[in-house]
Amino acid sequence: MLQEKKRHRLTVYATEKEKGKFGGKTVKENNVDVWDAFLGTLENRGLSNADWEIAADVEEKLVAYFKAKIDAGVVDGKTLLPPDLIWNEYVWRLPEEMPQKLREYAEHVLKTDPDNGAAAKFLTIVLAGWNYDIPPDEFWTFSEKATLLLPSDMALCYLAFIKSGIDPLYFDQAVIALERLFERHCKGEKPTLYEWLFRCCYDYLYVTSRPTDFYERLESDDPLYERWTAVMEKIQAVFEEQLERTPDDWNTVRMLVEILDALGNSAAREKTLKDAQAVYEKALEQDENNRNALSGLANIYERLGNAELARVYKVKADPSLGWEGQVLPDFCSPVVDLDGEPISLAEYRGKVVLIDFWAVWCGPCLGEIPRIKAVYEKYHDNGFDVIGVSLDEDEAALRAYIKENEMPWRHIFDGQKWSGTLVEQYGVRGIPAPFLIDREGKVISVKARGHLLDELVAVEIEDKKG
Repeated sequence: MLQEKKRHRLTVYATEKEKGKFGGKTVKENNVDVWDAFLGTLENRGLSNADWEIAADVEEKLVAYFKAKIDAGVVDGKTLLPPDLIWNEYVWRLPEEMPQKLREYAEHVLKTDPDNGAAAKFLTIVLAGWNYDIPPDEFWTFSEKATLLLPSDMALCYLAFIKSGIDPLYFDQAVIALERLFERHCKGEKPTLYEWLFRCCYDYLYVTSRPTDFYERLESDDPLYERWTAVMEKIQAVFEEQLERTPDDWNTVRMLVEILDALGNSAAREKTLKDAQAVYEKALEQDENNRNALSGLANIYERLGNAELARVYKVKADPSLGWEGQVLPDFCSPVVDLDGEPISLAEYRGKVVLIDFWAVWCGPCLGEIPRIKAVYEKYHDNGFDVIGVSLDEDEAALRAYIKENEMPWRHIFDGQKWSGTLVEQYGVRGIPAPFLIDREGKVISVKARGHLLDELVAVEIEDKKG
């Protein structure tokens, strides 16, 4: 539960003294949306990927905001609820009592006004994204009601689909959700349908079972088989249309290939891969460093079973991968840390070292900092160390973040961002880029993030002890 985790205090207050200020933005009716302003403070403070809690006065303001949106009901077939509320990362991380309080309010509104689609949709969102002790059918009750009250709302179909993937008892609800998505598409534009289907197929953050996962579990004599086949063929057509518009989009190619795999259409699968291969090869003729084309070809050769060529193109797309298994050469020119002291890899020989290429402006990088700190505190005394290489341009902001988050290891900063000496020397093309190096200077991994960092460092440290 959120309360059991270590949380960063969100010091954003909407007090009388601040005269309506909310995280530096004015929160006045018809001026700035309270929810947008609130999310803005999270992003600006780098807290969007960390655990946080909400100050009491801010929570009060947000509760009042949502009550007003619920009271407004349905306007021109839509609610006034913020569109991004369906992304469960926000609902899951609100203090538990806040969505509970709003849930009770929405239920009360729905009892007094049974046609209030906003209340029904809010309850659907909350019950899809929060683990209350509720009867299993309660989500589906509100989902059905919201669907009837908001017949053009494609987001409700998406929520029903992801909920069906969580509970295998509702396998049939998954195909119903997709069928409804296509029905609602008749009133919208095709790119909108593609975007929602793409989320259902590819959004690993929320989707536990994709359409292909459901379909591949079916037997041909299953009563749902024909309906699922019809839906999968419709999804295939949507991805084919999208691929005509964006022939170099690997994500579209990838999902289309998986759909064709599920349908057993091997000829179409091979053609899709070969067509995409031709598109990427043509792009490389125009620009040999086109990373999208290089990555695309790497993925295609991997799908075609040619691991050697796949590796070649992966390294071309991301040269840092070429260092894995190799001794990393020392810095090619003299380097100093933030304190102006000379620093080199030679000083760290004999230690397990993480060279962390990161920046304050990089959300995923900030999400890794607590994990790096935990590994540092756990293994530093046994020979683990960290060197931070910042791609920031604002030294003051970097220093402030390091101080606020108590990052005790040394940091390198040259203000050159992607043109920095070490970035170019080691072929860094994206961040976070964590180079984990063993005691002899050999690169163990350039993808040592999350739990993998702890696991890899543990192996190195324990092996040395042995």
